[in-house]
Amino acid sequence: MVKYIKFDDVLSRLVVCVTLLFPPLLFAEELSTYSEFPKDSKTEVIPFPVEFASDITLNGIEELVFLPGMYKQEKEDFFSYAFSWTHKPEKNQVFGKLEIQDFIAAYYRGLYKAVTEGKEYEPAITMEWVDGKYTGQIKWIEPFVTKKEQTLYFKGDQVNCKKTSELRWYFIVSPQNSSHPVWRELQSIKPKSC
Repeated sequence: MVKYIKFDDVLSRLVVCVTLLFPPLLFAEELSTYSEFPKDSKTEVIPFPVEFASDITLNGIEELVFLPGMYKQEKEDFFSYAFSWTHKPEKNQVFGKLEIQDFIAAYYRGLYKAVTEGKEYEPAITMEWVDGKYTGQIKWIEPFVTKKEQTLYFKGDQVNCKKTSELRWYFIVSPQNSSHPVWRELQSIKPKSC
């Protein structure tokens, strides 16, 4: 008697083999706003508006690149990462320093509340903004690992993508001051041209 293998069985076995042999191919998240980042970085893509920061009224995506030591307190690149916000602004919609500062505050306020399961904390944001480029500080309580007060330094850039009618905000963030070598690694995270 001849046995026939069902197509479903073959397909199932093929998927299992590919999953075991090449898991990064199936589960890597494709970043649309970054072209390069350090080896062993982790990435994440989240649709906007993000659930934990509903005060940010943007429709689009957030993309994150976490340096390898992101959640390891003993590492120099602890809590060092990049993120971008991409959205299509409405016609004649303009975002200035105050709007961006409010969005950053809402983001970190919401992140803290989500991680601490409802505790309230208002981060203090200071920011300088010149010609679409910004630098600043975020004073908050780091809720993931240390649960202690932390000052995050950030640099950012605003890019208008004319071809796609998108607005992109790029941020790099670290508790290390700007003279620390981790900033060279953060600056090696390259935005894609648009």
